[in-house]
Amino acid sequence: MSPYFEISLKPSIDYFLWVLPVLFLLVAFVKLPAVSELVLSMVKISRNWLLTIFGLFFFIALFVTYSELRQDIDVKKQIDAGEFLLVSGCIQNYRLDEVKGHTATFEVQGVEFSYNNYTRTPFFYEKELPGKVIKNGNCLEISYLPIAKENKIIKIVQLTK
Repeated sequence: MSPYFEISLKPSIDYFLWVLPVLFLLVAFVKLPAVSELVLSMVKISRNWLLTIFGLFFFIALFVTYSELRQDIDVKKQIDAGEFLLVSGCIQNYRLDEVKGHTATFEVQGVEFSYNNYTRTPFFYEKELPGKVIKNGNCLEISYLPIAKENKIIKIVQLTK
């Protein structure tokens, strides 16, 4: 049977591609005063503050990107090493809490899964065919990783009843 969902992680240096245009912009601010003066006329702050704020945001974004890359590398290592759990059974107690931003929760063989169908993530979030596979009574085989007190779904195979 082919999987309904399977995580696709390809951690690489591509995570940092956004750095090139941002560095180009920073160099333009520093080397070409006309460019920074144009921006300064719109935001009404000093050139030093503009460069300080820009640099601060750059380093925060760089740190966040590095953290995401490390997390994806660690998850990929766990999956490749087979350090995930597997449960098979039929979905029970499916519920959708629209107050919490469309958060769906369900159980398979006593293991609880939860996901928000609006948040993009490498883990399952039912972006395709919502309500078609994940619903009470459907039988699935789910591979998952327990991360931060949640069971993150890495693969779903739909079973026949």
